[in-house]
Amino acid sequence: MIRRSPEAGACRERGVVLLTVLMLLIVMSLLGLASLRGTILEERMSGAMFDRSLAFQAAESALRVAELKVRQALVEGRSIGVDCTAAGVICAATPPGVNVTTAACSADAPGCWVNVTEASSYSDKAAGVPQYYIEFMGNVSVSPEDAGAGRSASGNQYGAPPPTYNKVVYRISARSQNPVAGRALVALQATIEVR
Repeated sequence: MIRRSPEAGACRERGVVLLTVLMLLIVMSLLGLASLRGTILEERMSGAMFDRSLAFQAAESALRVAELKVRQALVEGRSIGVDCTAAGVICAATPPGVNVTTAACSADAPGCWVNVTEASSYSDKAAGVPQYYIEFMGNVSVSPEDAGAGRSASGNQYGAPPPTYNKVVYRISARSQNPVAGRALVALQATIEVR
C-alpha cells in the first residue's frame, strides 16, 4: 500500500493558485493600461479644445479691433484696407495667405495681415498675436425696403420716388495668429455696412 502525504496535494493546489493570481494580475494590468490610454487621449482632446477656444477668442478680438479701425477711418474721412473696387484688384472670398505665415508689410497692401497691437484687445499673448485683414467692397445705394425700414406709410405709397440710403461695405477677416505648427488656427469673417 502506497500512501500519499497530504503535503503533495497542497503543493499542487498552491501552483494552481499562483497561476490563477498571475492570470488575474495580467488581466488587471491590461485593464489599467487601457484606462490610462483613454485618460491620456481625453487629456489631449481637452487640451486641443482649450487651445481652439483661446484661438477663437483671439480671432474674435482681432475682428472687433478691425471693426473699430474701419469706423474710425470713416469718421476721419480716410480710406482703409484693400480697395476691391479698384481696377485690376481681385478680392477672393477668402483673403490670400489665411493659412500661411506673413511677414511685416504695409497695412493696406493685398495679402497683408495686420497684427493687433492694442494691449486691451486680447490678454493671452501666449496663444499668439491675432491679426486682421480689411477689404473695402464698395458703396451701395439701398431703398428703404431693402434697408429694413418697416412697412409704414411712406412717400413711395403716395407716388413719390423712394429715398435711397448709401452704405459703405467692408469685409473683415481675422485669424487667431500667424500660423504656428501644433497650434489651433481660427479664421473668422464679417461684413459690415455703415450708413
